[in-house]
Amino acid sequence: MNMMIAWLLPLAAGIALWLAFTPRRSPGWLAAAAGYGSIFGLLLAALATACFARADTAHAWTHASLPLAIFAALVALVAWRRMRGQAAVAVEKVENANKWIIGLLALALASLVFRGWLMLREIWLRPTFPWDAWDAWAVKSKTWFLLGHYAPFVSMPDWLAHPARELYTGIAWAYPATLAWMQVWFASAAGGWIEPQVNLPWFALWIGLLLGHYGQWRALGVSRVIALTALYGLGSLPLLDVHVALAGYADLWLATILGFAALAWLRWRRERAFGQLAIAIVCAALLPVIKLEGAIWLLLCTAVVIYDALPRRWRRWALAVSAAVALLLVFASRIDLPVPGLGWVELSHSRIVVPALGEYVLAFHAEALSSVLNALFVQPNWHLLWWLAPCIALWRWRTLRDNAALRHLGAFVLLGFGFLVFLFVFTDASRWAESYTAVNRLILQLVPATVTVLAMLCRAEPHGTAASPVARSQPG
Repeated sequence: MNMMIAWLLPLAAGIALWLAFTPRRSPGWLAAAAGYGSIFGLLLAALATACFARADTAHAWTHASLPLAIFAALVALVAWRRMRGQAAVAVEKVENANKWIIGLLALALASLVFRGWLMLREIWLRPTFPWDAWDAWAVKSKTWFLLGHYAPFVSMPDWLAHPARELYTGIAWAYPATLAWMQVWFASAAGGWIEPQVNLPWFALWIGLLLGHYGQWRALGVSRVIALTALYGLGSLPLLDVHVALAGYADLWLATILGFAALAWLRWRRERAFGQLAIAIVCAALLPVIKLEGAIWLLLCTAVVIYDALPRRWRRWALAVSAAVALLLVFASRIDLPVPGLGWVELSHSRIVVPALGEYVLAFHAEALSSVLNALFVQPNWHLLWWLAPCIALWRWRTLRDNAALRHLGAFVLLGFGFLVFLFVFTDASRWAESYTAVNRLILQLVPATVTVLAMLCRAEPHGTAASPVARSQPG
């Protein structure tokens, strides 16, 4: 009973929050509400646990559930009032599709359901299995739950310097604790540190990722056939499914939140609805709260959105200023830049120092470049995604050229890949690429946004980003 409430309460709070921001019922609105709502709900449970259960983590969910229930009720009231003022739902015309295509899609989705069942069994029958999952991500949550209260994690030198204080340390001491608090919520509801139940949110994450993307694709004008095809393509990617079945990593959470931010921004560009803009901002702000790399994606998101918002005549000046800053970084012997979530990052000709992550020596590594290409185009982690992506971009080049929002989202994806190539090929992080320990995990973070670009390129309505008059006239 406790576990049922621990699942239903965050789900209700998350869906209510989504509907309060997005009361207008459009194609795919139920899927979007369930997808975004489930992820938002899990993160709300983590927030409530962090705020109200630090002194008694063993009974965290009992302390955090009442504030979360009050929040859910208030937001549900706002959502109900906003939805009541909306126009009646128009009956949507079902697209005509070849019966063979429908049959193939039905088989593909059935196989996706079966794949989900297998992943659920893996989670339910295994303890926390992957190295980083138990050595880095579950350390804080398990420590706090078994200890019975919150205790700070600090660096090794600080831990050694204060032996009398109740401090803990670990390899990931500086990483955000958002997912750790979520695990404390479910561990306390389960009545003990039962790892299959603590790791079940990764299966909910997979479902939420797929439903949220499908619903938003439909709202953005993607046909059912293309949206379902993209849904199967995203949900069946081998490495993505590994991150679900071997639950515990934060990369899929980061990928999902980044994909949700991109979709909400696209909808705001199309409909100019404040709710979608607010969701995009919230998702982008959550990125560094999930994992430290999220600070980089937040910076890139901010740069692309600012460029998109600038008047056309100012964009050349923005590019010129960016080029001047890049030249300054190249020729300056040393420069310190503040990066939210990472602190003051030191850049010089020989190294990059990130306070929370360490020092990276700059040098070219040819073998790492080979490993990156191998990870993208040879290894069986991505099916044929990275072979198809440039082909689809070339095939729909005119659509990409004429659609400013889609072009800028594509630029964000390319900038993200550029950052990863620089990290793995031009710094001593190359060892993570050569050993294949991190290269695919970091690529995964850009995958949902990449699939969104491809789905939007293939949609039936290729040109224009402005909303229809009907969409513009709707509130919310």
